[in-house]
Amino acid sequence: MQEPISVIIPARNEAATIAQVVATMRAMNPVAEVVVIDNASDDGTAEVARGAGAEVVQEARRGMGHAVRRGVAAARHDWVMKVDADLGRFDTALFARMAEARRPGVGLIKGAWNDPQDNMPMTRLLVRPALRLMFPGLGGLDAPNTGIYLFDRSLIAHAHLTGDYAVDLDVMLRIHAAGAGVAEVDIGRIVHDARDVTHYNAMAEEILAFFLSRQPLALLDELVVLAGTEAEAVRHAGAMIAARLISGARASVYLAEGGDVLDAVFADFPTYRRAPLAGAIDHAPHANAARLRVIASSGAMTCVPKTALPVDLWEMPGAAGFVADVSVETGLGAVLKRAALDRLGLPPGSSPREVFQAVVAG
Repeated sequence: MQEPISVIIPARNEAATIAQVVATMRAMNPVAEVVVIDNASDDGTAEVARGAGAEVVQEARRGMGHAVRRGVAAARHDWVMKVDADLGRFDTALFARMAEARRPGVGLIKGAWNDPQDNMPMTRLLVRPALRLMFPGLGGLDAPNTGIYLFDRSLIAHAHLTGDYAVDLDVMLRIHAAGAGVAEVDIGRIVHDARDVTHYNAMAEEILAFFLSRQPLALLDELVVLAGTEAEAVRHAGAMIAARLISGARASVYLAEGGDVLDAVFADFPTYRRAPLAGAIDHAPHANAARLRVIASSGAMTCVPKTALPVDLWEMPGAAGFVADVSVETGLGAVLKRAALDRLGLPPGSSPREVFQAVVAG
């Protein structure tokens, strides 16, 4: 039996079409619920959707990303299908192909459609080239920025999705950075109305800004932290762990003792892992990892993972002769690091950076 699906439909001023879309999605197997996100409509979209049998949630902040984030959080099931509020031109029966394409290890199925009157300038000239350069494992997709897709929300920290039009790409990159597969299936043909260049200009700016923001994050570099205690890990690398998790990357922490505080602070991040220090040497990188970034205390250096991937090895402060030659801003992770330090009863510290010494991996 297929796992149930929650359909989410971001909608702003779609009263004319939303009832048909809701009815179509509710009739699809194995859809268990339809959630419409009313994104500041003023035409009665919410009332019409509710009358058609949808659950309706409100999102006052305008923007596709805000609406998607709200809908994913409201869904009752982990498998979430995101569709548009105007699907009248699609053969929606083909959407079932996305559900049928679910396989072990696959976390996202894109619905690839084609338009004989649209040569897909955004895909050809921006999205595909960016993916080939930054995330080559996704470079072969035909429709990487399609807004119709099915994904397993349990794999990602969906509360941190971007708030703008690039949210569909953000979902895909987070699934990829979590180590899961991305697939696509053909959902047929659609003929759009002609779009003027200003439509693409605005879209391109948001997408380009999104890719530029992700480039320095190195999402496919998997972080591995080795330490004797969680106090040591938090004090020296807590912000870096948190920042990696917020961005969607995977972070694994191996400790000789303790770990309950870290588990509590990072409980909402599916890409967080913790295990005993003794098992670190056998650490298995996720399927899409490009590099390991290992941060270790001096006493944990013998537990550095053995892997065929490139390794950046950094030592924590504390050893005799330590020389800080790597410096990382606490940035996104500062708040969660402070929360962990508070739980451990440790002083908050005042440095906006975490420092390490680069070590040549043996």
